[in-house]
Amino acid sequence: MTVNKAPNTEEIIGLLSALELEEVMDQACHILKDVVGAEAAAIFMWDADLESISDRHVLAEKNKDFKALAEAFAKAFEPDCFGPTSGAAAQAEAAEPSKARIVVEELPEDLELSLSSSVLKNLGDVLCVRLFITADEEEGELLRALAILSGHDLQTEDKGCVEAQEAISAYPLGLALGRAFELKELARENERLRGQYEEMEDKTSSMEEQTRKLIHDVTARDSIRMKQLERERLVYWISNAVRSSVHIQEVLDMTVEKLGNQFSVSRAVLFRADEQGNVPEVYEFVQNGVESVKHLFMTEDGQEFVLKALSKESPESIENPDFDDRCTYNREFLKLMSITSGLIVPLVMRTRVLGALFLQDLDVAREWSIDDISLIGSLADNLSVAIENAELHQERERQAVTDGLTGVANRRAFNDSLQKEFERAKRYDQPLSLIVIDLDFLKKINDKYGHMAGDEAIRAIGTVLRQSSRSIDFPARYGGEEFCLLLPNTEIDMAEQLAERLRRLINEVSIEGHGAISASLGVASFPLHAESSDTLFLKADEALYCAKQGGRNCVRTATTAEHRVEHGTENPHGPAESTGGGSNGGSSANNTSAGGQIVSESVSEKSNY
Repeated sequence: MTVNKAPNTEEIIGLLSALELEEVMDQACHILKDVVGAEAAAIFMWDADLESISDRHVLAEKNKDFKALAEAFAKAFEPDCFGPTSGAAAQAEAAEPSKARIVVEELPEDLELSLSSSVLKNLGDVLCVRLFITADEEEGELLRALAILSGHDLQTEDKGCVEAQEAISAYPLGLALGRAFELKELARENERLRGQYEEMEDKTSSMEEQTRKLIHDVTARDSIRMKQLERERLVYWISNAVRSSVHIQEVLDMTVEKLGNQFSVSRAVLFRADEQGNVPEVYEFVQNGVESVKHLFMTEDGQEFVLKALSKESPESIENPDFDDRCTYNREFLKLMSITSGLIVPLVMRTRVLGALFLQDLDVAREWSIDDISLIGSLADNLSVAIENAELHQERERQAVTDGLTGVANRRAFNDSLQKEFERAKRYDQPLSLIVIDLDFLKKINDKYGHMAGDEAIRAIGTVLRQSSRSIDFPARYGGEEFCLLLPNTEIDMAEQLAERLRRLINEVSIEGHGAISASLGVASFPLHAESSDTLFLKADEALYCAKQGGRNCVRTATTAEHRVEHGTENPHGPAESTGGGSNGGSSANNTSAGGQIVSESVSEKSNY
């Protein structure tokens, strides 16, 4: 078959347009087939460092014999299997050393292929093409790629091989394959480096030394890789900060600073959104001499800008708002920040956008590279994990001091708050009142209507306390069916009024099956009834017990020591009942316990109520 000597312009353009190694190899196979008139072609990339074939591509539609030949060739090939060059090969060696050199010849006889003679016979003529490039003066000429071609009418004599060499040399195969191979090698190297970083997560103690060594080794081979590694280090630092700190504010502050310095941008801003999409926090880093714009994001236009940024799930670059007619953001707002270019990268965890990074340049119209965007995207992924972990930590802290059934504070949180508020009240000479609430007949509700009904009744009291309390008040579930409401800076009269209001609201709650529920309440106040936090709680608890003794569904107020001494035997009804309590839960005549008797009651006796 005649060699096609005229180069095909479209094939050359397609070859040089391809970037991925697989695509370039496929284009090269088609070119080689077209040039020599082969029926099948295969191309192999030779890695001189590893002295092995690293990549291959076979172009043989339904040709099992040729595929078997390609597999056997890849296993058996050694550079030394080609003897001293002669004929066409010798002529090829005379080419300029600065260009890629093509050698076309028959398949070497010394190549030990584990194939039957029938396979080779079916394939017809087989040619081998070797492509050499000159890396530099020290390394000299290196083998870069090989190809094998088969067909039943190939020109295998020296003249035909020379013609094939000349025709193939018209195509920039060396340039295209060399460039694609280098890109593939860079991708492999990047993948290897990422794997090493994941491995180093468990080796924190030796991380810095290993990272320095890795940077040194890669820098010796390629300066581009060094830049990439420095940025990968930033990813590791943020990952390490994420793992080692639950203080997300510190992590985010340091992150925007490192991002700003690493990418040499004028400003680095991070928005953090809550579950409703609002922006509770803005973090900012500015270079020296650059004005802060953090306050702008708190304005109406700023909030609109942030909400729009948080609606995007992929990175988006911003050009100079003075000239960019395609900008989807408020251009007037962007002009307030005097930016020339910018990049917005969302912080996405699963399907939820947790925030966004906004990098800004004031002087340079930066074109963000794919590597830059990819790296910042990796940092954003780490920050998303950090934010989610921080939110989970905050949720755990909240759960540690919150009653799971009612949503109010638990006993531990109440005890801490009682101590703090009492010390504050004592220091500033302010009143502090306490209401203790106990659900009536919980045992009967549980026994008759089930624990689900009892839980519903307890939950209802928690709801009433949350909805009826002031922002400074502290409602809590003390245990079982008993609740507390701490009232800072509240006199006893106001506490009694609030207690009666709570009693009425609780009494208006209806539980399915049981109907209306009720509660008994005890009220005490500092400094009127107690001089310590423990005594304050004890007095309120005593008043609660008196309310239970007085018929339940009522409010009782603790008595002072002077009141008990003065009326000891003449007041057989215990602590004073509030006005409203008598009308809804029993009168003074129903009280059976004197003030002095309340203190002597045991906990086991109180549990019967």
